[in-house]
Amino acid sequence: MVFVPRLELGRNLLGLEAAVARAVPGDLLVALASRLVPADLVQKLVLLGALVAAGTGAARLTPTRRPAAQAAAAALYVWNPFVYERLVMGHWGLLISYAALPSAALAAIDLRVASSGGGAGLRVPHPTGAGRRLVLALAVAAAGSPPGGLIAAAVALCVAAAPPWPRAGAVRRTGTVAGVALVVNAPWLVPSLLRPGGVPVRPEGAAAFASRPDGPLGTVGSLVGLGGIWNSLAVPPGLGSWPWLAGFAVVLAVVITGLPLLPRRLPPGAAGGLLLSAGLGLLLAAAYAIPWWRGLVDLVVAHVPGGGLVRDAQKFVAPLALVEAVAFGLGVERLLPALAARWARPGPGEPSRPPARWIGPAAAAGLIAAPVLLLPALAWGAAGRLAAVSYPDAFAEARTAMAADPVPGAVLVLPWHLHLGFPWNGGRVVLDPAQRWFTRRAVGNDDLELVGMTVPGEDPYGTRLGPLVRGAAPLEPALPAAGVRYVLVFKVADWAAYGPRLSGLAPVLDRPDLALYRVPARPAEVQLPAPPVVPVLAADALAAVLVLGAAAAPLPAGARKLVSSGRYPQGGRR
Repeated sequence: MVFVPRLELGRNLLGLEAAVARAVPGDLLVALASRLVPADLVQKLVLLGALVAAGTGAARLTPTRRPAAQAAAAALYVWNPFVYERLVMGHWGLLISYAALPSAALAAIDLRVASSGGGAGLRVPHPTGAGRRLVLALAVAAAGSPPGGLIAAAVALCVAAAPPWPRAGAVRRTGTVAGVALVVNAPWLVPSLLRPGGVPVRPEGAAAFASRPDGPLGTVGSLVGLGGIWNSLAVPPGLGSWPWLAGFAVVLAVVITGLPLLPRRLPPGAAGGLLLSAGLGLLLAAAYAIPWWRGLVDLVVAHVPGGGLVRDAQKFVAPLALVEAVAFGLGVERLLPALAARWARPGPGEPSRPPARWIGPAAAAGLIAAPVLLLPALAWGAAGRLAAVSYPDAFAEARTAMAADPVPGAVLVLPWHLHLGFPWNGGRVVLDPAQRWFTRRAVGNDDLELVGMTVPGEDPYGTRLGPLVRGAAPLEPALPAAGVRYVLVFKVADWAAYGPRLSGLAPVLDRPDLALYRVPARPAEVQLPAPPVVPVLAADALAAVLVLGAAAAPLPAGARKLVSSGRYPQGGRR
């Protein structure tokens, strides 16, 4: 999770440069927030907020009035292999989208009830209240990550469009969800669609990032257990072992016990929409493991615009995680009376047992703790894998030196790798921090180097400089024409091999962690094709107006009461 003390405000944060808009508008929001409070505090608030919002949202979505059931749903939604793996890999943006998923589903349910005019014994929330919460939930999901924004939109759309279809309002609510999703995702969608040459197609990435089995259950079984990540280094220890399988069987049995309550507690069609989104997500996540679907995935990635979003397919189990969590909570509600009754019922030849007040709380505590006991490695920062680390002072020195130079130009970053392990980070491999640290554009290698293969990068600047860096000739003669003013060398990996090739460059800094060199000649101005400014800014403005309008609109009293409970009146009566 690479945060820097001060992320520079630039065109790239709006998707107005040649790079693909993969962190738009999330990085812009982080940059603005770090102007108000220290960036390291922003980082901690992002992590804490994502986990708290995920658990709270799952609890609110669970149609029950029992706190134990709501707590169980929250526990499973927050504490599972999906969350562990994404935390370890630094995919905090996807976790923000994951945290917004329950709120998006609940808002779509409320919108469905409002547009259908309610029903017998069913309080009808104010449409404005449902609509504004839908806007805010989908906006948070879209700000987290583009794939997460689309997943949240798909869940809301499934809930809104699932049958039965009463004639009044069915088209209107579906159009509302689709329109809101389109507007809040426009800040990254428009620059991606209008990027000159389009978003690069990398068909080999589909196989590299396909879901993988992490135990004897195979790929589909691993995905049902909310695992199946492609990166074996991110798999929680013990996942797929026999003790884990026994515990998972218990949790799955509780989920199955609670599933029949879902359609009886939620408004008509809402449960079907949730189950539909979970099923479609599981199908997408497992598609590459199914022989007759694999070719279709390759075809989509290679020829359908935006098809690359289906890479890293395991992320599509997020809707399944939500359904499992809600059903787990309902299963706990259903099992607690049965467990208490079983305790009070004597066995053959046994005297009658007096009611024990501790049975219910003890059973509830055990069931709520089941996800934690199933995955203890998530505790204490993934068993110590996650920790806050400060950058060496040399980073700030290099930033200051380059910022004080009035001559423009980019900074070339060596070694030529996207991910590096730094001694000051305990050897943990992280994304190259130079891309965020400095006031100048940092040009590095964005090829994704995996075991046995390399997925080509998408940055045209890095692609242009690749042959020069990989060659053996001195760098200095060719750098001015490439628009490079500085060369930054991190003293890790194969950095020493670049020493003879740096001749002719002026040393600026030489510290134990890095060295900085200046190109003596004034660099040429490099113009790379970028999306047009006006449509991108118009999309940003439209999304901002919609989100700020929803945030500022007063919440009607009826909707406020519904939000506070997160339940419908029939919940708990049947």
